Amino acid sequence: MKSRKKIQPGLQLALGFMLIIVIGAVLLYLPVSHQEGVSMSFLDSFFVSTSAVCVTGLTPVDISKTLSDFGSFVLMLLIQLGGLGYAVIAVLIIRLASGKIDASSGNLLRDSLGADHKMGIKKLLTLALSVTAVIELIGAVLLFTSFSERYPIGRAIYLSIFHSVSAFNNAGFDLFSDSMMKWNSDPLVLITIASLIALGGLGFILYGDVIDHFRSGKKITVHTKIVLSTTAFLIIMGTVLFRLILPGIDWKNAFFQSVTTRTAGYFSYDQSILPPAGVALTIILMFIGASPGSTGGGVKTTSFFTAVKASFSLLLGRNPVAFKREISSESVMKAFFVIIISVLLVAVAAFLITITDPQFGADEILYETVSAYATVGLTMGITPSVSSAGKIILIIMMYLGRVGFMTIISAFARRRTPGARYIEEKVIIG
Repeated sequence: MKSRKKIQPGLQLALGFMLIIVIGAVLLYLPVSHQEGVSMSFLDSFFVSTSAVCVTGLTPVDISKTLSDFGSFVLMLLIQLGGLGYAVIAVLIIRLASGKIDASSGNLLRDSLGADHKMGIKKLLTLALSVTAVIELIGAVLLFTSFSERYPIGRAIYLSIFHSVSAFNNAGFDLFSDSMMKWNSDPLVLITIASLIALGGLGFILYGDVIDHFRSGKKITVHTKIVLSTTAFLIIMGTVLFRLILPGIDWKNAFFQSVTTRTAGYFSYDQSILPPAGVALTIILMFIGASPGSTGGGVKTTSFFTAVKASFSLLLGRNPVAFKREISSESVMKAFFVIIISVLLVAVAAFLITITDPQFGADEILYETVSAYATVGLTMGITPSVSSAGKIILIIMMYLGRVGFMTIISAFARRRTPGARYIEEKVIIG
C-alpha cells in the first residue's frame, strides 16, 4: 500500500491562509455583514478578506460606512487569525481536540513563526497566544481611556478592542473613516497605537528569547539584537526625516508616521498630500517592513540588516559580522534572494497596474503596490478607484507578501537532492 505523500509545511500554510480568505470573503459578502441599504461586490469582499487575513489594511470601500457590527466583528476575527497565523489556530484546535500535537503540526507551527526546530511546540504555542492576549488587552484598556470620552461605554469598549487587535496585528483597519486623523492631537491614542504596531512587528521568537533571558539568564541571541537595533534605527531615522520633510507635522505625528509605515497602515497625516520625498521615504520603510515571525510584512528587518552588512563587508574584503558573530553565507544568500525577488515582484505588479489603470500616476501605483506586497495598507487614496484587474493584482501581491516566501523557502530547503556538478566559472560583475 502506497504511503500518502505529506504536504510540506509551507504549502500547508499557504493553503490554510487561502481557505480562511475564501471563508471570510463569503461571510463579508452576506447581507447581514452590510449596513442597511449598502452592498459590496464579491470581488470587493474578497479584497477586504484578503487584506484582513494578510493583515494589510487596504480596502476599496469605507469599512465604517459599509460593514455592520456583525461584518466588522468578522473582519476583526479575520485580522486576528491572519496575525496569529493559520498554523497557530490549526495547532491549537488539534491540541484541544486530541490533547497532543504531532510532529507534522509542530513543524507547521515552527515554520509559521520562524522558530528554531529545537523549540518546544507547547512553549511556542503558549508564547504566541499569551503575548498576543496580554498586549492586546493592555492596548485596549489604554485606548478605552480616550475613546470613552467621545463614545458611549459599550461602543468605546468595542472600538478599543477592534483597534487594539488591528494595531497589534499590523492590519491598519479602522472604524473612523479617516484612520487616526481625528486623533492626531491625542498623544495617548497615537503612542498606544504606535506601540502596538511596533510590538506586533518584533516577532514572537524575540519575546521568548527575552523571557528566557530574564528567567534563566540565557544570553540574548544575535537575532534579537539585530531585530531590536534595526527596528530602533528605522523608527528614529524615520521620525527625524518625516519631521524635516513633511509640512506642518509635529514630532508625535512624525513618530507615528515612521512606525505605521512598518506594515501597519494607520495614518494621522494625509497620505494624499505627501511631498515626493515623503512618498519615497514611506515606500522604502514599507518595503523593509517588520521582523520575521511577526504579524507584519515586508522583506523584514533581518534581511535588510544582513544585506547591508554583507555589502559593506564585501567592499572591505571581510566576512559579515554582527555582534561578534559571523553571519552565515546561507543567511546572506537568503537575504539577497528575498530582496531581489521582492523587487522583481513589485516591479512586475506595478507595471501591470500602469496598464490596467493608466489614469493613476507612477508614484501612486508604486506606493499602492509596495503597500500591498509589504502588507502595510497605506494608500494615497486610489484603492477604491482601482479597476477589477488592478484589484486582482493587488490581491495576489497581498497574498504573496504574507505567505509566499514561507512556501518558496521551505520548499527549496526540503528538496535538496544531489545533482550534477559542473566546472565553476567566474562571471564578470559590475
